[in-house]
Amino acid sequence: MAHAPVQAPGILAQAPAPSSVPAPGPGPSSAQDPAFVPFAPPALGLHELADVVAALESGWLSTGPRVAALEAAFAAYTGASHAVAVNSGTAALHLALLAAGVGAGDEVVMPPLTFCATANAAIHAGATPVFADVQPDTFNLDPGAAEAAITERTRALLPVHFAGRPADLGALGGLARARGLALVEDAAHCVEGVSATGKIGSVGDFTCFSFYATKNLTTGEGGMLTTGDEGAAAFARTASLHGMSRNAWT
Repeated sequence: MAHAPVQAPGILAQAPAPSSVPAPGPGPSSAQDPAFVPFAPPALGLHELADVVAALESGWLSTGPRVAALEAAFAAYTGASHAVAVNSGTAALHLALLAAGVGAGDEVVMPPLTFCATANAAIHAGATPVFADVQPDTFNLDPGAAEAAITERTRALLPVHFAGRPADLGALGGLARARGLALVEDAAHCVEGVSATGKIGSVGDFTCFSFYATKNLTTGEGGMLTTGDEGAAAFARTASLHGMSRNAWT
């Protein structure tokens, strides 16, 4: 069914017609920009386009029924008890650390071989990132180096599953349990990962995923936090919405 156009007031009324919007510049494959080397092209097709159109037509452009459905599907896929959709992998890390009780004066042990968001999340929580070396063959956090970096101020271990290869969650999880620490996984690269201890997303206290444009599962921007702790999931969901604990669609 066609809808008649609505004349919007203010600045929207002055917006150019679609035909007058300048076309984008040359794409990554253009010979006009031979120095551009694409990181990886996203695998997006007609199915994804149809879903985007359906989402826009639904009127729910942010949180809503489709986000709730994604959370349920992601929890089922990873084997996690709870999945909380957020606006970025960084937000997932920040919320996970807060839910784990990390705060001012605490330390979080992590590898230096990672994107700055891993350390920034600890700083945002008021803690200090402490770097421990990686294993030379996997580029993942070395359990021995992590143990040596633990002090009386350490509150969490934050391994990064580098390039999609799971860290040694058996050793790191055992270390975290023995020392009374939270295990928060940075799984920005590892949506489909499986470790010896289980599917990534269902092992640690918290697992943080990124859906950024360069990730193997992308929504353009976005992220997901998985956990087995119902209270922590409820906290993360409410905190991600600035304290709003009720939604508008159920």
